[in-house]
Amino acid sequence: MWSEMKGRQVLALIALVLGVVGGVLLCVSVFDAIPRLLEGRAHVGVESFVVVGVGVVTVIASVIIWKGSYLAGGLVNIVLGVIAMYYGKDSEGIIVLISGVLGVVAPQVKD
Repeated sequence: MWSEMKGRQVLALIALVLGVVGGVLLCVSVFDAIPRLLEGRAHVGVESFVVVGVGVVTVIASVIIWKGSYLAGGLVNIVLGVIAMYYGKDSEGIIVLISGVLGVVAPQVKD
């Protein structure tokens, strides 16, 4: 299987996996607030909705990279990675950022 894939397809696959992992981690992070909400100790801020939205759009942009629109999906993931890091999700943001960089670099790879 790997011998049949071209270099840009391998990079796109890695970008897809990293983007999906980062997006899912961003979406799961909102579940930390649910127990506090049920106990009445906290409220859900706008940041939680932004982080979940960034996670969902990250997964979509990663699929766009895999489908062949490397630059569009890569740029979206780069922007989303910066937004995630701004909201304090540093490790997830870096994963998404790396996914975006791989998406932008993929078309430059010579097969």
